[in-house]
Amino acid sequence: MKLEPIIKDTVTLANSEVKKIADRVANTAILAAEKVSVEPNFKAEKDSFESIMQQRLKVFDQAKIKNIQQLVTPLVKASQEVRTSVYGELGKIDIMKVKSVEDSVKKLGPLKIERKLLGLRVAPLNTDLSDAQIKKYLDDQGEILNTHNITSIDAITGGGRVFGDIGQVSENVDIELDDFQPQAVTDKLGLYIRRVKCVDETGSNSFFDLESERYGDDEIALAGTSVDETGDTKKIPEFRVGNSFNDGDTKWYSPHKQWNWFSMREGGSNWPKSYYLTFILAEKDNGGLSEFLQKLWDKVGKQVTAAIAAAIGGAIGSSLGPLGTIIGAAVGYAVAKIVEWFIKMWKDDIFPPKTISCTVPSFGARWTKNGSWGSTTSEFRNAHFYGHDGHYYIEYYWRLFS
Repeated sequence: MKLEPIIKDTVTLANSEVKKIADRVANTAILAAEKVSVEPNFKAEKDSFESIMQQRLKVFDQAKIKNIQQLVTPLVKASQEVRTSVYGELGKIDIMKVKSVEDSVKKLGPLKIERKLLGLRVAPLNTDLSDAQIKKYLDDQGEILNTHNITSIDAITGGGRVFGDIGQVSENVDIELDDFQPQAVTDKLGLYIRRVKCVDETGSNSFFDLESERYGDDEIALAGTSVDETGDTKKIPEFRVGNSFNDGDTKWYSPHKQWNWFSMREGGSNWPKSYYLTFILAEKDNGGLSEFLQKLWDKVGKQVTAAIAAAIGGAIGSSLGPLGTIIGAAVGYAVAKIVEWFIKMWKDDIFPPKTISCTVPSFGARWTKNGSWGSTTSEFRNAHFYGHDGHYYIEYYWRLFS
């Protein structure tokens, strides 16, 4: 059987338990943003969601801060019934009486999560192994207990194709086992950018906005984050794409820019392996927006990881391959939800971050191009960004290499 990596240009959540975790983390951040909105000068605790939100709020002028305060205050003063209908049990928190929303959320107790629905550390059928024995078995021989009891990327994100583990699939499908051997040469996965195109410059969506274009062209920067198969989250440094984008302008890269790469030898022999990248596109003069989003992403990632660790009853180990899938999907969903709130309530000029993923079923996997299987590079893909009356897209592709 010729296996192919699966690319997703949009990351969504289908797993109910993962969504519970992501919603709680997102709502924690949103409540912190509400507190900062109505009380912008209070002293936030270091490294808290409130401190991150204050950093963003400070880039606005006083007139806008006042407008934000007026817009958000009625939401904060709404009845508990209304707030619980929006935020669930987090709506019970009186954010004006707490210094840290995070601490208040912790006092509510852990989420009720069905571990079997998460798909992690569930004992194999017909076994009397204890949880401790199963953990050791997973740590030592993750390739044996591969995906039989673990949700795949498609089960979590709602896709249509699911990989089974080697032992189960071999009974039903004629798989070339050589595809799964670790001695294959292409043990790295990279993301390459071919070009960045300005379809519509920001602030140019109406006749009245045309006047604003005379004050300068778009100066665009790109930053990002990555999540590998172990759930490890890293920042991708910001770089300048261009400083004079007008409608129709394109920044070409020759040779194509390697934006990020992963070693597929991490995380043991658990297949398939999922990798997430998030593009953070921003105007350079937009008050350190990419830095703010990176800090937000990092904070959300830590919260999601801690919540999943609590749900499965222990520390997260690198041998649990699907954790990268769970964490990557949950963080992308949570950050997108938070950014949507900023756009709506703070009227912030943000390009919502774009999260993409690639799931590789084995070292020997290849793409089909022009009707022929065997390519180490994917087709070109487009990641579109819409925000503050502008439209950009990044043309990219994935590549397997040694």
